[in-house]
Amino acid sequence: MNDGHLLCFRSAIWQIAALALCSPLLASPADDPPDFVPLGAYLSWERPLACAQYYGIDRWIDVCNRLNALQANNVNLLWVTNMSEADLPRLIEECEKRDIKLLPGLSTVSAKTDSHWVKEGAYYDKVLPRVVEAAGKSDTLVGWVLGDEPKAEHFPRLETLRLRFRELDPNRFCTSVTQWNNTTEILRQTKLPVACIDLYPFFGPNDPNGPHTDAASISFFRRNAANMIEAASDRNAVGWVMGMCFSEIWGPRKYDQQGHLVGLPGSYLHWRCPTLAEMRWQVWETFRSGAKGFVCYTLAPEAPDPKIEKLAPPDVKWKNILAKKNTDLGPNALTNPDGSTTQQLEELGKAFAKIAPHTGLILRWNRTKEPLMETEGTGRIQTFRDTEKGKVFAIVLNDDLHHDKTIVVRVGKKTSSLTDVIRNKDISLEHGIPGGIPTGKIWLKGGDGAILSIGQ
Repeated sequence: MNDGHLLCFRSAIWQIAALALCSPLLASPADDPPDFVPLGAYLSWERPLACAQYYGIDRWIDVCNRLNALQANNVNLLWVTNMSEADLPRLIEECEKRDIKLLPGLSTVSAKTDSHWVKEGAYYDKVLPRVVEAAGKSDTLVGWVLGDEPKAEHFPRLETLRLRFRELDPNRFCTSVTQWNNTTEILRQTKLPVACIDLYPFFGPNDPNGPHTDAASISFFRRNAANMIEAASDRNAVGWVMGMCFSEIWGPRKYDQQGHLVGLPGSYLHWRCPTLAEMRWQVWETFRSGAKGFVCYTLAPEAPDPKIEKLAPPDVKWKNILAKKNTDLGPNALTNPDGSTTQQLEELGKAFAKIAPHTGLILRWNRTKEPLMETEGTGRIQTFRDTEKGKVFAIVLNDDLHHDKTIVVRVGKKTSSLTDVIRNKDISLEHGIPGGIPTGKIWLKGGDGAILSIGQ
């Protein structure tokens, strides 16, 4: 059989396989969204090595220190990219010790790497069986990441990889993280059961390239999360949000004694680290949107390097906004270069601790458009119906990122009770005037949220 015949044969086989695998008679767990809600963190695998080398310690000591920080702060999923196959068994073992699920993207498996796709992806005939064998049967490794921020031209490759993993590893799902402008399209062109949109809404001061005011940042995040959820609702898929905890500076920069990344004069302050209120808000707005998971980019920062202090200012058109003085943009990740925990990770952990006991409910509920509740001022609300028990719930949050507020909630006349599920506390309903609309009040920190149960 010559090369031309071989390629035609391979193509025909995969077309037949694709049709067969889509048959309802051969349904696989890999076709369905996972049965857990990720409260996760993202790790670029090369960063622990760079930080470990800077501090003169073993790479696995660095990795384990950061995993310990995740475990202490209620993180239940580690999303890894640029992962080495050789390191996979050890990382599975370390995550399993800490009851953290693992979702790896391997450097040898990517829809974006053109060299992997010559001869219709024959490269993967050996690679994928080897990868699945390395993963073993561990329940800790829950799925596969097929590439970071693929473009539309890569989506057919994503679907091919999904089908091939489905055949070899039918109990693990596949996913990819996409930029906001590609997420609805990936849901149309593939059958990935999980879509994950990366939303990084907090740009540097006066940045012309992204939202940098409270109103613009909130609108950017909210609008694009909603678009993803709407697209996912059209088929058997769920949406996750990858939010942010990092700062990014182009040009001269350094770390200070706190581990914060500081822009030096002449630098472009591209992204800034979120405040504690903004960390809370990202999590609560994710679940209020109807998403079924939150993963925070990123766990480990870039390693310290004295040479970056001497970098030339970037050659950009917007020179008028380049830093005029040393500017602290906050931590560069959830952990500092030395592996210590940031306040942002601690705040993320507090939000996760509130949500974790209710993830089963979050998996079951669906958004409802029934006009059951509304809020005043900086309050925002979304109602949900538990598809299993029929009960109605709501997420309410304080959109003010600087001030704690008492949020007034107006409910329908048929509402008999309102309960703060997290605090396990009834909220008294006041009618104001006889026959008036009942209202309740709930105090929330800036950017914080709550789950309410609506009795009818």
